[in-house]
Amino acid sequence: MFLIYGLIAGIIATLIFDLFQISLSYAYNINKSKWHLIGRYFIGVIKNNKFFVDNIEEEEIIDNELLIGYLVHYAIGSIFGLFYVSINLIFYSEPSLILALIIGIITVLGGWCIIMPYTYNIGFFASKKEEQIQILAQNLIAHFIFGIGLYIGLLIQY
Repeated sequence: MFLIYGLIAGIIATLIFDLFQISLSYAYNINKSKWHLIGRYFIGVIKNNKFFVDNIEEEEIIDNELLIGYLVHYAIGSIFGLFYVSINLIFYSEPSLILALIIGIITVLGGWCIIMPYTYNIGFFASKKEEQIQILAQNLIAHFIFGIGLYIGLLIQY
């Protein structure tokens, strides 16, 4: 049963994450994640075994890269949902907001230490960008929202 709870919590959290980014994009013209580039990167890894990219935006456009990017995004969100639900079921009798927020904050490390240096080639923790602090703050807030989404995703199933 925890598998279903985890998958649903992860999908709901990822959806809330996306809705938050879309709302920021419309309200404040803040750039949202470029899931087509994530799709392009993962397709490149699978097809060409190419883990390092100089400029992902200059790589050849691939059919269905946006769809693949979103599938990867929601698959990773579901994995974190499973992780959250598993730990929550072991230690708590009801959904834990604190645990969800901790996991949400931990998930930002994937973006900072994998996506930024290898996919976008902007360095670990966006170190090659002048607006590094703004990028890191936006990521941290979005992943905090993801943590809240994990909590909501499990809470509505109880």
